[in-house]
Amino acid sequence: GGMQSALAADEAAVLATKSASEFTGAVTGFEDFAAQGGKMKAEPSCFFNECKEQTTTCFSNPACLKGITCLGNCRGEQLCATQCFARFGSERLNAWLGCTLEDKECVTTGVKQDTSKYYANPPPAMPSFTPADLEGRWYKVLGYNPKYDTYPCQINTFTKASDGGLTNDILFRVPKPDGTGSWQNNFVESMSDSKGPEGKASMTVEGKMFGLTFHEQWYVLGKGPGYRVVSYIGDTQQGPYDGAFVYTETRDALLGPVGEKLRTQIDAVVSAAGLDPKKMVAIDNTCPADATVAGASADEASKEKLEWKDVFELTEWFRPGTIKKSTSFDPTKM
Repeated sequence: GGMQSALAADEAAVLATKSASEFTGAVTGFEDFAAQGGKMKAEPSCFFNECKEQTTTCFSNPACLKGITCLGNCRGEQLCATQCFARFGSERLNAWLGCTLEDKECVTTGVKQDTSKYYANPPPAMPSFTPADLEGRWYKVLGYNPKYDTYPCQINTFTKASDGGLTNDILFRVPKPDGTGSWQNNFVESMSDSKGPEGKASMTVEGKMFGLTFHEQWYVLGKGPGYRVVSYIGDTQQGPYDGAFVYTETRDALLGPVGEKLRTQIDAVVSAAGLDPKKMVAIDNTCPADATVAGASADEASKEKLEWKDVFELTEWFRPGTIKKSTSFDPTKM
C-alpha cells in the first residue's frame, strides 16, 4: 500500500465548471470532485503568505519547481506522478506540497471529504492474526491493483515497534519511461496493532508519502508456510484506493512445481476473500543493477534558472484546468 499521492485533479478538471455550492453531500476526494465536473478553488495569495517559507524555498530551486510543473502535467494520473517524484523529488518539494495542499489548504474542493463507506465491507481478515505474523523480510511477488501493487523489486521488512505495532521498511523501484533502468525508492511506515474504526482490520497504517498524509487499513486474508496474503483500503485527499498483494519469504517462491502448488493454495485464499485470482499479476523481482536513487539529482538540483516553459506550466497549479494535459507528456523529457 501507500503507493498513492494526493495530487491536482485529473483530466476532468479541464471541463471543470461546477462550484462547491452545486454539490449535494460529500465527495470521496479531489479525483471524485473533478470527475463530477467540480472546479478546484486555488488561493494564490495562500501560496505566498501562509506557505511563504516553503514556497520561497521551492521556487528558488529549479528542480523543485520542475517537480511541481511535472505533477501539474500529470492531472492526478498515478504512474506519471510517481515518475515525477522519482525524478524531481526532494524534502523541499514534500514540504511545499504538505503546506499548500494539506496544512493550509491553498487548493481545495470546498466540499467535505467522506471516505467512510469504502471501509464498510472489506474482505474478511483472518481472525487469528497477530503482528508477529508479518515480522521479518518479505518479497511482494503478486500484485492486484496495477496502479499501486506491481512496481518491480518490492521488499518489505517488518520489525517490532515498542508500542506493539510494526515498522515497515519498504523498497520498490519505479521504471523509467524510456526503458533505461529504474529509480530506487525507500519509505518507512508505522503500523498500529489496531482493528480500525470499523473493527475489521488486521492493522492500521498512517504515513506520509511525498509530503501528504495517507491512511490505510490492512486485512491479512490468509497465511501459510512462507507466504502471506494481504488486501488493503486506504485514502488520501485525492480519494480512496484499494489493492492486494502476496508476500513470500523468497523472491522465486512461485517458480517450478513447488511454486505451482503454493500458487494453488494462494489462489484459494484470494478466491475465498471474494477477489479474482486471475487479477494477481507476477511482480518482477530480478532487481538488475541498473537502478539510480530516486530524487532530484545533484545536476538537476544545482541548475540556476528556470526555462520559460517551466513558468508556463506553473499556471496549472494556481488555476487548475487552465492548460489541457498533453497526451504525450513524459516526465523524463522535461
